[in-house]
Amino acid sequence: MQLDEQLLLINRLSQGSWFGRMPLALRELVIARSRVRTYAKGQLLSIEGSPPKGLFAALEGQVHVVATLASGDEALIHVAEPGFWLGEFGVLAGTPTLATFVAHSKVRALFFPKNQFDLIVDEEPRYYRYFAHLVFERYAALLRAFVEVQEVTPDVRLRRRLSAMAQLQQSVRASAGPVTLGLTQAELSRMIGVSRQTLNGLLNGLQQQGLIELGFRKITVIDPSRVGEVMESPEAEHRPAATGPQDVASQPRKSV
Repeated sequence: MQLDEQLLLINRLSQGSWFGRMPLALRELVIARSRVRTYAKGQLLSIEGSPPKGLFAALEGQVHVVATLASGDEALIHVAEPGFWLGEFGVLAGTPTLATFVAHSKVRALFFPKNQFDLIVDEEPRYYRYFAHLVFERYAALLRAFVEVQEVTPDVRLRRRLSAMAQLQQSVRASAGPVTLGLTQAELSRMIGVSRQTLNGLLNGLQQQGLIELGFRKITVIDPSRVGEVMESPEAEHRPAATGPQDVASQPRKSV
């Protein structure tokens, strides 16, 4: 990788809150010891249960993060946009990868091999804590997601998922304001566990309130913090939701 390309990548990825908080010397090391890879749509960056390869940072395109449920179905966990880092848990813990990363479009990604991570933290152990910060951020997001699952009304789950995804996207681009999420209603319905018909009604309601704008294969969240605010009473928020054959926690992924 040429020096000018390294500088461009440092500047671009430093807009994200995690990478941007690293000491400049460490950011330069990570970029210098990484390489840029291109993946075709449907190509796997990493497979669930495989030995950790390294860290990936999406530069262009979308990466779907999917995990296998006990039923054998695949659950869509996250849609990674440019600036999002993947693979941190396996690299730091030295354990098999927790999810599969699938290129949902043509993808360019920065790949930082695990052996280079090991060399860096062996040479300078104090750098380990900067990588651990990414795991801490994801752990906090996991706790929020766990709470979200307990919110049994579909409206609350939808609002909080949109808010969380939009705020996460803000963190990797270091800017406020509206956030456009590049995902379809079919994908979002899988993520929050409702039918597409139910989701469509909920989204239209949020659009009428001026909280989101719907487009072709995208949803623009006008104010990520506001869309996550739940105006219901605590009793209403925790009402048991209706369940049926159409509203399920996940659906098999037919294509990626």
